[in-house]
Amino acid sequence: MLVPIMVPVSLQGVTKRFGHTTAVDDITLQIQAGELFFLLGPSGCGKTTLLRMIAGLIEPSGGGIRFGDREVTRMPTRLRNAAMVFQGYALWPHMTVAENVAFGLDIRKVPSDEKKRRVDAALAMVQMGALANRRPAALSGGQQQRVALARALVVKPDVLLLDEPLSNLDAKLRQDMRTEIRRICHEANITAIYVTHDQEEALSMADRIALMKDGRLSQVGRPRELYEKPTSRFVAGFLGQTNFVEGKVEPDRNGAWRIVTAHGSMFVDAVRDDLFSGQNVTCSIRPESMKILKAGDEARNVVFGKPVRSVYLGPVAQHVFELAGGQHVQVNEMSPQGLPSDNEEMRIGFEAKDIVVIDS
Repeated sequence: MLVPIMVPVSLQGVTKRFGHTTAVDDITLQIQAGELFFLLGPSGCGKTTLLRMIAGLIEPSGGGIRFGDREVTRMPTRLRNAAMVFQGYALWPHMTVAENVAFGLDIRKVPSDEKKRRVDAALAMVQMGALANRRPAALSGGQQQRVALARALVVKPDVLLLDEPLSNLDAKLRQDMRTEIRRICHEANITAIYVTHDQEEALSMADRIALMKDGRLSQVGRPRELYEKPTSRFVAGFLGQTNFVEGKVEPDRNGAWRIVTAHGSMFVDAVRDDLFSGQNVTCSIRPESMKILKAGDEARNVVFGKPVRSVYLGPVAQHVFELAGGQHVQVNEMSPQGLPSDNEEMRIGFEAKDIVVIDS
């Protein structure tokens, strides 16, 4: 067994400037010991630059980085005890699987008995023990990724850093490896920081997510929290699909609020404390929360729309409807029974709890 390592990572005001361009802007984060933490965002948002500063490959322009009680901001990479898994697996083609995994231990001059024990444990953790004598060319992409993980884990790093490690795999293999990486990281009891631009990857794997935009943090929280309670239009739109409807806040009876829109009044449940009458806001409504109502069906909120197009995907059909004023909304129908008739105005219903009110 590899010795469990549980080290928190603390970032305080971390900044990186390249000339007049600020790539990472005043990032403060507390990453818990043993957490699988994701840095998520579009290309160019600064997530990989931030990861490389944590690794010691790039020096920050400002701020501090700590691994547990150790200040590592200006510490050389080799002294940080962090291991990185890159997009390319970077396996030595002339070495066997076991030799590749042992490479970091050879550099550290670990005694042969201890080296064999740790290599065997690392390969067992990634379920590659039976292929220890193969060379990388004889492995699939997923198997090579497992070897790269074993090579990182075998040195017992305080922090495991993963830079879009699944980007070179096909869609089916990526899905399989998501489960495996999460299992491996949790079994190793290691603090892992994972960079990706893939929202599904982050939602399905992360303990917590930091969503970044333009070098800054947009929102930090658990996957479900970010998906169900986005605090901005960017977060709501980046994490999955959603429909945005503009409106104005008005008081409703019993001290509640409603949002007056071009499509009628929308009644909402959970509303922020800082709303005020007359405020312009945006309503975010997920496509899976909207239902095509049949005769006799009721919903707290109802809008009317004509079908524009439908895409059948087996277990789900994605319908686009045009509302009054020309706005399009997407409705995801689970277990579809048939496609809407052309030009037939239909009722679309959704509940008050499914509306997230964010600033315009």
